[in-house]
Amino acid sequence: MRHQFYIIVKCTTMTAPLTISDYIKQLRDIPAGQFNMGRGYVTADRKGRYADELPPHLVSISAFQMGATPVTVGMWREYTAANRKLRMPAAPEWGWLDDHPVVNINWLDIVGKKGKGGYIAWASKVVGVKLQLPSEAQWEYAARGGKDVIFPWGDTFDTAKVWCSTKQLGDSGKTAPVIRKDRAFENRFRLLDMAGNVNEWLNDFYGPYPTDTLDVRDPTGPARGEFKCIRGGSWHKFDADSFRCTNRGASRPEHPGGTRGGFRLIATRA
Repeated sequence: MRHQFYIIVKCTTMTAPLTISDYIKQLRDIPAGQFNMGRGYVTADRKGRYADELPPHLVSISAFQMGATPVTVGMWREYTAANRKLRMPAAPEWGWLDDHPVVNINWLDIVGKKGKGGYIAWASKVVGVKLQLPSEAQWEYAARGGKDVIFPWGDTFDTAKVWCSTKQLGDSGKTAPVIRKDRAFENRFRLLDMAGNVNEWLNDFYGPYPTDTLDVRDPTGPARGEFKCIRGGSWHKFDADSFRCTNRGASRPEHPGGTRGGFRLIATRA
């Protein structure tokens, strides 16, 4: 059976998704477009740093849908309740809060071994929609909201728009609810927490960008590697550079993301 790609739901008031069905109702349409992926600016104080963001290169992105928020603790509880062999991961020191992003999970927990199984396979079957982790290109394009900006909201760092620490590592204390009034920003694509709260696991292996400047369409990263990409910055960080849309991170797929790591899902054409 073929499943319809676009799910059109109008919500007057958003609440934190606590089930995969809730999450699907809050998928955001991300239109097709082009952007210059990577760091397109150079200043004297950053010369030689973040070389993995270079060179900026033109990327074309096909339309897709993305979850408005990171996947929540409540959603992971639903998953473990439906799979008796599974248990919740180790709780963070602040305990499990259903409307916060789920943490302490690794890439394999989400995708399964060899990309078969895990949370995504279960969730896709439940809702009848093909779900997956975003590629790096999809994530960066979505984070920028279709604009050439350094942060999801513009070119100036603003702690009023991101859940992060402010003076030293970890001083924010913990994650935040994915739907909140304070220190939050919804970009032009109506996405929340594309900077801060938790880092987000992505589908791609980590590797260098292509060195040519030709248009690349829907890139998916290297075919193999030791590390998977992560993006977004977390509640634990306080330096502005960590929250730039172009900032790249990586971790081994079997390594738990710790209390700083989570993920969000996209829906694509089958």
